[in-house]
Amino acid sequence: MHVKGHFFPIASSNYQVCVATISDTHIEVINDEHVIARHAISSLKLSSGMAGLADELNFEDGSRFIPQDVSYRWPFKENNHHIMERLEKSKWAILAAVIFTPLFMWLVLYKAVPAIAVYSVDTLPRNVVEQMGEQSFTLIKKIALDPSELPAEQQAKVQAHFTSMLNALSLDQSVYRLSFYKSDSFGANAFALPHGRIVVTDDLANLLADKPNALKAVLLHEMGHVVHQHSVRITAQSAASTIVLAVVFGDLEGVAEVALGTGASFAQQGFSRDMEREADTFALIQLESLGYSSNDFADAIEALQESHTSKNEHLEKVNDFLEYLSSHPSAQERIDNARK
Repeated sequence: MHVKGHFFPIASSNYQVCVATISDTHIEVINDEHVIARHAISSLKLSSGMAGLADELNFEDGSRFIPQDVSYRWPFKENNHHIMERLEKSKWAILAAVIFTPLFMWLVLYKAVPAIAVYSVDTLPRNVVEQMGEQSFTLIKKIALDPSELPAEQQAKVQAHFTSMLNALSLDQSVYRLSFYKSDSFGANAFALPHGRIVVTDDLANLLADKPNALKAVLLHEMGHVVHQHSVRITAQSAASTIVLAVVFGDLEGVAEVALGTGASFAQQGFSRDMEREADTFALIQLESLGYSSNDFADAIEALQESHTSKNEHLEKVNDFLEYLSSHPSAQERIDNARK
């Protein structure tokens, strides 16, 4: 069998018009009746066939032969190459790939990865979680927190409530720590860090100064985030999702950096709606167990909603859209759930 084509010598972009002659065990490349290359078929490397492209033969010494006829397929080509080529030409296969690839990615990123994250966080050593929390705390302090201006008496009062709840719930005081900071960025807010530190802003403490039980409800909500390791889980999700996408799209260079940078990554993300609901449920259950009312939690959300709304009146027309995009359940949903 004779095949016309172009022969590229070793490490050269210049080619010679030649004829490849195929026998049972060898292939010879002939130019002007002179054999310029001879190789065993078993030593050949064949490129994967694609519609519209010729099958390229790569010889063991680095030279190449490309048929002039792009539709020509070598007789010794393996069946799996033919299967791939048929799939690439099949409209049904292309349609299936368009439909099922996004579905597969959705299942991996939104079902498999979160499920793995839930079970993987329990295997993390405490010192790793502590380091993640300190990295996050250092970053947030640098960009968004200022020293608290709350009177020492007011801080001590809230700290006493916090310690009392920790004792009642048998939570480790060496893990759960309370800090006060002033923050123009966060306003009236509180947040929990991976290693157990809970930050309350001056604005929140002042907003709920006359509603101490409402502030306790907020603190219990933040404790819920720590108890359920939400920040660690969402960091694990973020890292795993990045690795999955890197593997799928073939960019592995950044995978090693994921493990180094995940310590502060949760600071850039909100908790998911499910995690917020889980923390809400923890707060509501513990309020009842400590002798308070779930209405205290509703009072806290209402006060926060009024505070934030008064500062963001220009957003009222798009509130519904923002709630859809938000990682938190809507304020009204949380209030209704607490008052049930």
